[in-house]
Amino acid sequence: MKSLLVLVDQPQDWSPYYPTNQVVAIEQYLRDFAETKGYVINLCRDYSYLSTGYYGSLLAEARGGQVFPSVRAIRELNSFESGQPLPLRSGKVLDSVLRKQVGVGEHYTLSIYFGQTEKPELASVARRLFETFAFPVTEVTLTRHQDHVWTIRDIRCLSLDDLDDASQTRFAEALDAFSHKIWRNKRSNKRYKYDLAVLVNPDEELPPSNKGALKSFEKAGRDLGLNVDFITYRDAARIGEYDALFIRETTRVDHHTYAIAQSAENQGLLVIDSPTDIMRCSNKVYLHERLQRFEVDTPKTRLIMGNQPFDVDELIDDLGLPIIVKVPDGSFSIGVEKAKDREQLMECIDRLSKRSAILLLQEFMPTDYDWRIGIMDNQVLYACRYYMAKSHWQIYNHSARSHKSGNADAMAVEKVPRQVIKTALKAAKCMGDGFYGVDLKASGDRVVIIEVNDNPSIDLGVEDLHSGHLLYQQIMGIMLKKLDELNGRR
Repeated sequence: MKSLLVLVDQPQDWSPYYPTNQVVAIEQYLRDFAETKGYVINLCRDYSYLSTGYYGSLLAEARGGQVFPSVRAIRELNSFESGQPLPLRSGKVLDSVLRKQVGVGEHYTLSIYFGQTEKPELASVARRLFETFAFPVTEVTLTRHQDHVWTIRDIRCLSLDDLDDASQTRFAEALDAFSHKIWRNKRSNKRYKYDLAVLVNPDEELPPSNKGALKSFEKAGRDLGLNVDFITYRDAARIGEYDALFIRETTRVDHHTYAIAQSAENQGLLVIDSPTDIMRCSNKVYLHERLQRFEVDTPKTRLIMGNQPFDVDELIDDLGLPIIVKVPDGSFSIGVEKAKDREQLMECIDRLSKRSAILLLQEFMPTDYDWRIGIMDNQVLYACRYYMAKSHWQIYNHSARSHKSGNADAMAVEKVPRQVIKTALKAAKCMGDGFYGVDLKASGDRVVIIEVNDNPSIDLGVEDLHSGHLLYQQIMGIMLKKLDELNGRR
């Protein structure tokens, strides 16, 4: 695990709290720490330009540490101008909670401790402000102008000696939750080798793993020495606390999943799915070009620019009817449509071209089911057949009131046709060595790749039906091996 240091101006600044050798005065840090490989929380009293707080973060970054607050955050705070608007969503929350207390033109001050606040109903507002002004303890004064319209009047960073007894307790609890280190380090070191963050979204309608699977991942990880901690996008500022990130939320490039993955990778974490895998797999144009380059079999495919001239009759002659029209960044069968005739094809192209400059057109290959081969680190972990949704040509039927997806049938890998496994491994290898769900269709002697998915589904009672808990142990075991290899190189 990476080390943690807490910087203070004087050792006595920490006197209200439990003693720990992880707390270091700035003078000692300047003298004794030529290199910093771990995390640094800077609690100096003053963050103004060229102050001890400014130099604390500057030195920590220069010496290789991952510091909070960052020098960039300090600069942004020092250039703060009163009157910055608060997001409308946060304004609505403030109105619903404070309408009777704060009138138009009046002010409200919110104390924030590492993204937490003493008023639970304002937790989302505190988190939003913390994402913007990432400092240990702040007092933010807000002004109400009209319904849902609030601005930030002032922001003040509090030092340890500004806190009363009640505030000291809130600070200690928030710091503990933020760091996961100061009081937990000795306990966790005896049992866990690495800290693993699992990114989830409790509100997601079609998550990659259901609750049962997440519990199985947690158990498998902890049995192997991984301290598994479930986080959401609101915990993005804390990602540097961990050794690895495992994403169990549907990924997209224009999304916080990609931003968090990129931040984690930049801070030296092992990341599954990596930003590269998210980028490569989430765009079907990139995937098509990659598979073509490595001569992996796919359905016959054409790329077109819908806002440029194209010969629709030539496309029909080449691909036949019906034709599958795909938006490059769709997932869970969203943005994938079937055009059964010329008129429908023109309508699909015209409509979907408003979402994407390039569209994929593919020949239609009807099958009763698609193969899904789960591959991680170029090893086949599971095999599953996904059957088409009832009375539908896809696995998912989003317009259905019930039975939105077809049945699934997990089986022993050795029972899968050899050509299916061979083609799946070839496709995965041309993408990288991450965690992939390779989708294939088999018709007669022909086996083709439909997609290579990062962030593949692992649900309790579906993909694990054959292997059971062993599947989760295999995935966590590969992550442990990769962590050992990564730390061995440092």
